[in-house]
Amino acid sequence: MQNKTKSAPETTSQNHDLADNAVTVPGYGLLTKSVGVVLAVLLGFMAILISYQVIARYFFNAPSSLSVEMLRFSLIWLGVLGSAYCFMLNKHLNLPLLVDALKPKNRDRLKLFNASLTLLFGALLAWGGFNSILANALTRTPMLHLSMGTLQSVLLIAGVLICISQLLLIYTLFKQGSSKIIDLIGMVVLLSLVLYLASLFRASETYMFWVDEHLELFSTVVLFGTLFALLFLGTSIAVGLAFSGILTLSLQVDISVLFSTMGEKLFSGLDSFGFLALPFFVLAGNIMNQAGIARRLIDFAMLFGRRIPGSLWQTNTLANMLFGSLSGSGIAAATAIGGIVSPIAKEEKYDMAITTAVNAASAPCGMLIPPSGALIVYSLITGGSASIVALFLAGYVPGMIMGVSVMAVAYIYAKNRNYSVDKSPFRMSEMARSFAMAAPSLLLVVVVIGGIIFGVFTATEGSGIAVFYSLVLALVYRRLTPQVLYKVLLDTAAATGVILFLIACSNLMSWSMTFASIPDTIGEFLTSLSNNKYVILLLINITLLVIGVFMDMAPAQLIFTPIFFPVVMELGVDPVHFGIIMVYNLSMGVVTPPVGTVLFVSCSVSGEKITKVIRPLLPIFSVQIAGLLLITFIPALSLTLPRLFGV
Repeated sequence: MQNKTKSAPETTSQNHDLADNAVTVPGYGLLTKSVGVVLAVLLGFMAILISYQVIARYFFNAPSSLSVEMLRFSLIWLGVLGSAYCFMLNKHLNLPLLVDALKPKNRDRLKLFNASLTLLFGALLAWGGFNSILANALTRTPMLHLSMGTLQSVLLIAGVLICISQLLLIYTLFKQGSSKIIDLIGMVVLLSLVLYLASLFRASETYMFWVDEHLELFSTVVLFGTLFALLFLGTSIAVGLAFSGILTLSLQVDISVLFSTMGEKLFSGLDSFGFLALPFFVLAGNIMNQAGIARRLIDFAMLFGRRIPGSLWQTNTLANMLFGSLSGSGIAAATAIGGIVSPIAKEEKYDMAITTAVNAASAPCGMLIPPSGALIVYSLITGGSASIVALFLAGYVPGMIMGVSVMAVAYIYAKNRNYSVDKSPFRMSEMARSFAMAAPSLLLVVVVIGGIIFGVFTATEGSGIAVFYSLVLALVYRRLTPQVLYKVLLDTAAATGVILFLIACSNLMSWSMTFASIPDTIGEFLTSLSNNKYVILLLINITLLVIGVFMDMAPAQLIFTPIFFPVVMELGVDPVHFGIIMVYNLSMGVVTPPVGTVLFVSCSVSGEKITKVIRPLLPIFSVQIAGLLLITFIPALSLTLPRLFGV
């Protein structure tokens, strides 16, 4: 069975603007397709480069500094240009809670507001890019000897593309009568009034008093007030992060300087070789997904789950854990495994609401079991304080705890419904065949994770090996045509472009937080409540559980890790331990409405209504929360394996 669902970091793309208001503009489709081709070719080129880097280092003992530099700058282009491509397709992350709750007329007005705000962001990005080109035209890179201004031209290109996409959206809204000129005039008047009142306030003695005497508190209010207001209005999370950071910095830095340097800050925010592990592991998972491994993993998981009551539910959970260890994506696991299990469950008269709940709740296990994109992002946000290797090792036990929690509740459900157990004897030939079919896929985990753990290669090089291995396997299975490979490359580029651009924009927010000592202010507030680290961890867990209901994994990590990480470090919490707590906690959020992407996908696969699935989900959540508390208060559950391997 060939599954065509992409494996990517969890994302919530709920902008329906162009889809709902389809007006074609000559040349726009060709422009979008051309940008997609560039992204697919760029990612393919990067995959070849990382493979060359690994071969040059381990076969010829001649690592290439040239290829490292090319990969670094290619990644930045992938992130910035990929973000523009997603704006062109309206696939950026946002929180559509207010948008979806409004009546159509007011919804379109809010879309007009967000499109105008994003248009302003695109214009600022283009302006910042233009200034970067002029300022760095004579600066050369060490190995390629390319002009930094030329490399930073991607900021100008992306800004222009974002402006074009938002102008088209505004045109679409007017063309179809969704918005009227009076709406635009009213919005301009309102924004002008807000800016005028803001300028009056900035000139007042009250403003100067708050800036001079209470800068940290004032900056905290401005940062989070702006961010959450924009998120509530349905603005793209990346745009919200950027504007909140800029406005907070403007309390201390001239805003014209900020606008001109914004592009350079976004560019430098992605200039890290370590970031390469993210797109390559996602690409490897996508290729493996296309290779049709889901059926093989289900057959293998059946060997272990068939004797437990509710054997199909147990098999579903085990298969999701195995699939997640290859793809790192809850959405991909819920789709690939659930797509095979659901028809069988209907045929065998399983309760479909529970079947859907089991599939949804077990799919995020792969976000903890390595290779995990969420753990990579956490490591990068913390500046490597928690190494990727240590986080990968630490994720195994908590990932299994999350999966076993589902299996335990599924066992009780099955016993209460008197579901029969498969008591047929195990045949050696059947076991050997199932293992042989799954072994090539599972060998990827052994080779890549084993190599990373034992220091044979770095996490970034391991991601390149994962791409090469998965590509060979897909070719052997004859499941990868040129058309499919192009789609895989494009889907990966788009998915990782969203995440990488979020990281870049969060860099603006982190800069403003550091500038105004906001983490210190929040830390003082939390420690005023208690100086016991476990009480603080409990408060953080409660906060993250609530945040996870409304926000996806990636933006939640990017916003709240810089806030909570300094606090827990001061209290002596191990950075690896906190990373596992955070990812486990937020993994549950991708299954909770209204932004539960994995839950929506699972319901779509099974055909069940969300309202029917919520009830059987609640007991599973209760046991998983108990698992979260165990992981929080017993650090050894996360830290034993890293310490055992000395990382």
